[in-house]
Amino acid sequence: MEKNAFYKEVFSTVLGYSLDLFAYIDINYKYLYVSNSYAHFYGFKPDELIQQSPKKVFDGSTYKEVISPYLSQCVNGKKPVNFESWITTNKLEQPHFLYMSYLPHVSQETGKVVGIIVIAKDVTEFKRAESILSVSANTDPLTDIPNRLYLERKLESLTTENSRSSDRFALLFCDLDGFKNVNDSHGHAVGDKVLYQVAKRLNKHIRNEDIIARYGGDEFVILISPLTDDNVISVIKEKIDRSISQPFDVAGIKIHIGVSIGVSIYPDESSDVLELIDQADRRMYKMKNNKPQM
Repeated sequence: MEKNAFYKEVFSTVLGYSLDLFAYIDINYKYLYVSNSYAHFYGFKPDELIQQSPKKVFDGSTYKEVISPYLSQCVNGKKPVNFESWITTNKLEQPHFLYMSYLPHVSQETGKVVGIIVIAKDVTEFKRAESILSVSANTDPLTDIPNRLYLERKLESLTTENSRSSDRFALLFCDLDGFKNVNDSHGHAVGDKVLYQVAKRLNKHIRNEDIIARYGGDEFVILISPLTDDNVISVIKEKIDRSISQPFDVAGIKIHIGVSIGVSIYPDESSDVLELIDQADRRMYKMKNNKPQM
């Protein structure tokens, strides 16, 4: 078998049976070739797309914001373009997430781009699973709010990206008073339900842009960001103190606890994340030690 015939047979097999999506678009943005997988994925027969524009496949916004700009980038730059994006089409009911490559076909005679080779892979299920895992990894399963890992990453992002003095934020380190007695007297199952209710109450008293995270045990940290008015801190603290002091009802059991709160402010007091948390923690314990034991 001649070398050219061999290559033709190999590529024909790959294009014919691969689950990846292949197409060739000419310089006028018309399909000259689509693989069976490409056509079937988008809800067409192969011959229905030949000499048609990608506009027939993709909805208006996807074509305008994703497909057309990357095609132009490939043609004008004469370089491969690799990207990933959610796309919506004219026939598929749900959006799909694709890894896509546009490869320029450059004429050896003229040195100009005469077409674009399209290679795409549908990774929608992987992307959705990844999203679920990401939420799970960053969420406290007991209280259904962000966990310590999420908070620490958020703080690291804020302190490394922010360089303006106006980008201030505050940390409120909250520790429940008398919670150990709840576990000792009523058991951890009741204690867990109290923690869940505490998280719900705390969430009611922060702004939409703020974040509350369970730091560990009966400790919660509230991130007030951005902090443009220091009075916001005292307002939130007072609301939280009043809210947590109200009895909790768990299966008919009335639970009474309190909360101690320590505050630190970035960058006024420190630009180091661990130091900010430590300052708020120490101030929280100072407040707790000055209270009568519950």
